[in-house]
Amino acid sequence: MTAEQRFTKIKKNVWKMEAGGRVYSVKKYASLAQAVKVRQLHQLLNVHHFPHIVSVLEEKDPLLIMQPWLEGAKAVNFKRRIDRIDSFNALQALHDTNSYIDWPSMSFLPHYHMLEKWEVRLARFMELREICQQFLSPKMYEELLVYGKEALKISKKQPSPNNSLTLLHGDVVHHNILRDGSGLIRFIDFDLACLGAEEDELVLWMHRVLPQVTYNPSFLMGEHPALQHLSNQALAKLLYPNEVLREWLHLLSLPAAQQQRMVSKLLLFTETALSQWPRLWYDVERMMK
Repeated sequence: MTAEQRFTKIKKNVWKMEAGGRVYSVKKYASLAQAVKVRQLHQLLNVHHFPHIVSVLEEKDPLLIMQPWLEGAKAVNFKRRIDRIDSFNALQALHDTNSYIDWPSMSFLPHYHMLEKWEVRLARFMELREICQQFLSPKMYEELLVYGKEALKISKKQPSPNNSLTLLHGDVVHHNILRDGSGLIRFIDFDLACLGAEEDELVLWMHRVLPQVTYNPSFLMGEHPALQHLSNQALAKLLYPNEVLREWLHLLSLPAAQQQRMVSKLLLFTETALSQWPRLWYDVERMMK
């Protein structure tokens, strides 16, 4: 740190830097390949003036990604209709960049395989049964396991739609989708960006949003007509309890003290999800042609 620079740590590898009267976000990557990926996709999107990103600035250290700090920006709140609509429209705009950028030719983008990833997630949940049941009742644990297995089984039986591949953000959690001071939606943290089918990321977005709309897919489809054209396989993927499993695996990776601070909130989230899953299952099966 120099006299001209002041750093404030935001999280483990992210800092707010003030220098020369300007403010920046600085992120240090452990992997050069990941830093190169993030830098290259931003460069490609900037060439085409894609509005929903924050520009990456030149930096001598190849492991650093530096961007202007968005003063007044706030993470979207999926409980708010305007945030759901605007984040969905921006996500569609990101996917639509495949009309002028040949993403499948970009060797720096890994391919996304949703069902394979979810199988690994469920297998890991099964491996940690004894630890899980220190927090979850046997009944809750078994319900999650049954829903996960059946959802994967049904999804695999559905024909795969012939969707073209495009850029996926890879992590559409609310805090990676900001509304800046002018009201524009901006995506940050493209660490998990990949090449995949647009439907898969729409499913992931729905998984994030459904808890905020009482797990009502019909409501979301009324709000976002484009979701009415999802394939049967995409609909079947809504049956997989992805968010609950992901959150439990994350909790179990934390030190014991942090687990204790988070567990009551996660138990409530799990209980609410499981209470809604039979109705969600009924609604999705009714939608599948």
